[in-house]
Amino acid sequence: MILSNEGIQRALRDGQISITPEPLPDLYTTSAVDLHLGDIDACRVWDQTKLRVQGVKVVLDLAVQDFVRTAHSYSGAPTPERDGSLVLSPYSVEPVHLLAMTRERICLNRESLLAARVEGRSSFARLGLVVHLTAPTIHAGFNGQITLEIINFGPFYLKFVPGRTRICQLIFERLESEPTGEPATAFQNQTTPAGDPKPR
Repeated sequence: MILSNEGIQRALRDGQISITPEPLPDLYTTSAVDLHLGDIDACRVWDQTKLRVQGVKVVLDLAVQDFVRTAHSYSGAPTPERDGSLVLSPYSVEPVHLLAMTRERICLNRESLLAARVEGRSSFARLGLVVHLTAPTIHAGFNGQITLEIINFGPFYLKFVPGRTRICQLIFERLESEPTGEPATAFQNQTTPAGDPKPR
């Protein structure tokens, strides 16, 4: 069952979920809530200078690779514009895969029997913007900012303003029974797209 806008607001009031900072009323649609792009300093792109070395072919063995180590070894910060925004080129011009964070931190209390899905916004999708690559699931018990895997497949250069661009929407779903164990994710409490946890 998907929560309505009123259901999401009720779950927030009851402490079943938390979204920090809490969404303003205009961020809700009938069955989702919009989230903003987070800090540009937290964004990462794959460093082509390390991947396109003549005579070198980087092969990741997906059975054993560790994403956090891979991200630290092969990614870097994108170059922001002078006004602090970020402009993403069309993929046909410059093949950039941007890893970004939501401004909002999400906490899905396990006892609430809620999970969520992060999805793109239709108006941006029609421009060719992808905000997640086959990884929309936010597991029950998750706590942290959400990483977005962004690619601009459209014809336009797209400008992102941290804290202002409503980059995605979150849809909440109720589980049919109580989950067992902890969320099967290495990204609990993440504060960077590399999966770095929040310092304790």
